[in-house]
Amino acid sequence: MQIALISTAQKSGCPPIGLVYLASYIHSHTKYKVDIIDANYQNIFKVNYLKYDLTGISAMTVNYSKSLELANWIKAWCHLTPIIIGGVHISTCPESFNNFFDSMIIGEGERAFIELLFDLETNHLKKKYQQEITNNSTLPDWDLIDKRYFKKQFNTTFAEWGIEGWLLTSRGCPYRCRFCSTTQFWNKIRFYPDDYIKRAIEDLKKKNVTHIQIWDDLFTIDKKRLQRLAPYFRTSGIKYNCQPRINTIDDEICRLLKFSNITLCIFGFESGNTRVLRYLKNDLTLSIERSKQAIKLCRKYDLDVQGSVMFGSPTETLSEMFDTLNFMLWCLFNGVQRLWAFVATPFPATEFWQYTPKDIEWDNFSHYTKKPLLLDKSVKLWQFKIVMFLAHRIEAIFKIKKLWKMIKLA
Repeated sequence: MQIALISTAQKSGCPPIGLVYLASYIHSHTKYKVDIIDANYQNIFKVNYLKYDLTGISAMTVNYSKSLELANWIKAWCHLTPIIIGGVHISTCPESFNNFFDSMIIGEGERAFIELLFDLETNHLKKKYQQEITNNSTLPDWDLIDKRYFKKQFNTTFAEWGIEGWLLTSRGCPYRCRFCSTTQFWNKIRFYPDDYIKRAIEDLKKKNVTHIQIWDDLFTIDKKRLQRLAPYFRTSGIKYNCQPRINTIDDEICRLLKFSNITLCIFGFESGNTRVLRYLKNDLTLSIERSKQAIKLCRKYDLDVQGSVMFGSPTETLSEMFDTLNFMLWCLFNGVQRLWAFVATPFPATEFWQYTPKDIEWDNFSHYTKKPLLLDKSVKLWQFKIVMFLAHRIEAIFKIKKLWKMIKLA
């Protein structure tokens, strides 16, 4: 049996990591051949799907419409080939299941896909599969993706020349941010064994990787674990980045990150107003002063800082939006390397989803990432547009600073 796993995400800058883990798991547990069809480097509408016995499509909400279009196209040419939909979108919004698909996988795909393959062999394919995977010791096989991912180039995240790799040391997050669906997809946080992480890094070193992005939702959640891993990270000769949370940052964590060759921390600052920040993160222990302190601590240990903020969340006033603009300016003059400004967007399985129009158009969902659907009634649309204009101008200054660094390093 030949299987095609398709990523519909384009211009994402990174490989379909979830499909790499899934394909590697299928390879290690079955005799089936798996190809990853990647929209970053392939025209997914010009692939010969007739040679495949099964097609799986992974989609996020912003590209779910493309998945529907592709499934319809495959059905027209290969009407006997089963098509499976999986990924974040269908896992958080199963009611959007379409008859273009034959089945769906909810949540983590490894064990569920093996069960699906068994049912397919016995002609008992079910509409829905869902199994949590608690211990996946299968290493990702990076030979499954396009070789161009491992080409030496200027890494815009690290702002350095090198070859990039990707690493998962855990799955899930213990927090419950109102705008995030991570807990719905991953259910709970689980850590890969230390030995597994070391072997994964050794595999990436065979690709001559110089920089690794740690894709954990929250890498700094377990200090004792960091203490165990730090010596190996340091001796690997690779630079890393990670995503901490501001309330996990202290002097000891920063020392560990620095010792571990982690050179960049990427934060979700979300807001420059304490009330809004606590609302968004669903955490009363957070504050803007704590955000600023986290930045100062990172810079004290020469850790680069990047982050993001959002505008237009429920109950956010115009004055509170200007607090976030002021926070962006503070970051600009206090060593933050890059800051992104987004419109607060309701995604399935988040608290924000209740504000989504009932007649939502999946083929135009990217429009909702730019339109302020959650805007408080006290804020006029024209006022919000001015705020976003100013935010994007500040964002542009960060880009210019980074571009200047790129020019100097070229």
